[in-house]
Amino acid sequence: MAGLQFDNRLSAGNILVVLGMVVGGATAWGHLNGRADSMAAKLADHAASLSAHEARIRAMETTTARQDERMVLILDSLRKIEARLDTSAHPR
Repeated sequence: MAGLQFDNRLSAGNILVVLGMVVGGATAWGHLNGRADSMAAKLADHAASLSAHEARIRAMETTTARQDERMVLILDSLRKIEARLDTSAHPR
């Protein structure tokens, strides 16, 4: 370390380099904040879309369950009709 020497004078080039670093850092910070805000807005939009899709799926599940129950009732009625037809068609 004995061979290293630093010049502690402040030059215009040093000031310009520090100023460029500060401006670049501030620009990068502003850009990252803007992207973070954009991502937060997109996340909120996706959450709302997901909620809407879940509501539609629930409605479709409810409708399907009702249709299934109706089909079971129709099938029961058909079986009863078939049973009556079988007993009345062949009197003994």
